[in-house]
This record gives sequence, C-alpha cells and structure tokens, in this order.
Amino acid sequence: MVHMSVALKRPERVMAITDATAAAGLPDGSRTKLGGSWITVAKSAAYLEDGTLAGSIASMDKVFRFLIKDVALSPVDAARLCSTTPADELGLTGFGRLEKDAVADLVVLDRNFNVKHTFIAGRRIYSAA
Repeated sequence: MVHMSVALKRPERVMAITDATAAAGLPDGSRTKLGGSWITVAKSAAYLEDGTLAGSIASMDKVFRFLIKDVALSPVDAARLCSTTPADELGLTGFGRLEKDAVADLVVLDRNFNVKHTFIAGRRIYSAA
C-alpha cells in the first residue's frame, strides 16, 4: 500500500512520519513516561498499563530503512519522503536538502542504513561507537 501510494502521488506529495514516543529505540520490557502515564515497550510499540497502544517506538532512521528495504523505494525517494517533502510542506526554507545556504542538519548512514553520525547546524553531535 505504501509503495502504491508513493507511485500514485509521487515522492514530493507523500511524507514519512513517526509517532514515536520517548520509548523510541528501547528494547521490549523497557518503561518510560508519556504525559505522566507509564508506558511499556512490547512487540515493537509502546503501550499504557491497561494495554492501550500509546504510540510507536520507530525512529525516523527505522522508517527510512523500512521504506528502502520493505517498500522498495530508492534511497533518494526515501530521503525525499523523510526530509525534503516534510520541510517543503511545512514551509521550512533551507531545510530538508543539501544545497548552498541550507541549514546543515545531516545524518550519515552506513551501507545498511544505520546511523553513523548526526550533524546539527554543521556540528557533529553524535557518532556511533
């Protein structure tokens, strides 16, 4: 369905999003709070104590990998869905693209699309061990 939607609407009209909670990236059984309520990670999502789905634990790098590996988009189209199109739709000039005078926010990935480095305003703020 995702592949068909992108094919029909084109990458410049589709945005990738995540409703990730503070539990994003945590393993099953981990607990944290969401709006004052405890949530627990289980089965790749976050749940309230009564079992109600609280949100996802998918970070944008996981969404990007999903778009490439499971949806079969090209890395260029996946990048457009994850950065360029959302920035354009929000009217964020200078964001979501690599060009002169743009904001230098950048994530560097390895061959398996895992985060290696993160840059904010041109300064490296994260490097994988």
